[in-house]
Amino acid sequence: MHTLDVRVYFSDTDAGGIAYHARYLDWAEHARTEMLRSLLPSLKQSELSGLGLLFVVRSIGIEYLHPAYLDDLLTVETEVESMGRVSAVISQRIRRGDELLTTLSVKIVFVDKSSGRPAKLPEEVSAALSSV
Repeated sequence: MHTLDVRVYFSDTDAGGIAYHARYLDWAEHARTEMLRSLLPSLKQSELSGLGLLFVVRSIGIEYLHPAYLDDLLTVETEVESMGRVSAVISQRIRRGDELLTTLSVKIVFVDKSSGRPAKLPEEVSAALSSV
């Protein structure tokens, strides 16, 4: 499991100091990116595009259980739930301490940049993602 700590800033909130619902998607995206960086430190995300690959979000299921507030320190937990030849399902949880605030299930499809069609990941990337 990969974890990323994030802070709720003023720009993340409404007038009542409650985090906007869309910010949870941003925090989850940042966590997925940082997970990839930690798994493949020699391969930058921009270089995946150079390999002709894109990671495309096909679907996201999100459940908001409790709100986050201004100045909260949150932890985003990210795990690869399953890996296919051209896709993966990533499970994410956003917590404030021990309190579970949000759960996400994200289906990612690996796409050939030039054709826009699903593509098989290089073995190095697939093995790294399978290890989480």
